[in-house]
Amino acid sequence: MAAMVVDANKSGRRLTDVVGGTPVAFNRAVGGKISSFGCPATHPQLGEELLRCVGTEKKENGQQMIPCDMTGASSGGPWLAGFDEATGKGTLVSVNSALDGFTPTKMYGEILGATAKTM
Repeated sequence: MAAMVVDANKSGRRLTDVVGGTPVAFNRAVGGKISSFGCPATHPQLGEELLRCVGTEKKENGQQMIPCDMTGASSGGPWLAGFDEATGKGTLVSVNSALDGFTPTKMYGEILGATAKTM
């Protein structure tokens, strides 16, 4: 996990005041419908196209998992619960963390618990 603090500008406006923000859910029960986003580096996307996987998350190997065939370079893409296609909004519940192989069928994401909340 990583976090970054951005100071307000000279006018006192915060980054989220200017560009908006996404709510984050911590210690959320695993099991809802998730939209995962990423920009795979493989052909034909070459890191230039945003893709989406949608699935019901399950707990597996201490992480949460959804069915997904996105490939490498998708890491860090958001997992949004309650994603609304019309507004592009949802609640952040994880990020793309690992695949199940070179020809992926699963995407894994950490469960955002107490450590993530402290950050």
